[in-house]
Amino acid sequence: MRQQNGRSFGRRLAAASLGVVVAFLASCSSGQITQTATHLAAVNGDGAAVGKLQVSNATLAYPEEGQRFWAEGSDVPVIMTITNNGEKPDTLRSVSTGVASEVVVEGDTIIGAQKALTVGDSTKEVSEAGTETEAGEVGTATITLEGLSQDLFPGQVVTVTLTFANAGSVDLRVPIEAPDEPRTAEHGGSESGSGH
Repeated sequence: MRQQNGRSFGRRLAAASLGVVVAFLASCSSGQITQTATHLAAVNGDGAAVGKLQVSNATLAYPEEGQRFWAEGSDVPVIMTITNNGEKPDTLRSVSTGVASEVVVEGDTIIGAQKALTVGDSTKEVSEAGTETEAGEVGTATITLEGLSQDLFPGQVVTVTLTFANAGSVDLRVPIEAPDEPRTAEHGGSESGSGH
């Protein structure tokens, strides 16, 4: 009988000790900002394959400086890369969405065989519409959703349909891209906390 009471006391002591350790470890980071709180996603946008084409990192540009969202009536740039893995060129025929009165496409619309089309990269010069890229070149274009029919906030997604001459149509769920600057203001300017 005495041996059984000793075992049960030992079990209770072990369980209580484990509870204290768990509570202590949980409190070490209590109130602290995690190291990943200011990290941004490596790839933010949507992607899809249609025929021999691959659309990657499709996003809407982050609202202009000082703005927290895109207001109704705004013109919003679209950003993405379209890669043609096929042996024949394809052409972007149209872009549509239900949240804008018009979608304007400017620049290259032909994606050469084994080539890519960069949409919305403001560091590159946009070519004349309907031109095909030379060997080894990446085509450039802009797509703008003009006259938004509603406010768009970060975190929302918009359905955008791309229609190609050969590959057909593909629907993308396009989010607003992540901001360029780290999200430090939300946490009092501190990028890291210290634990125990």
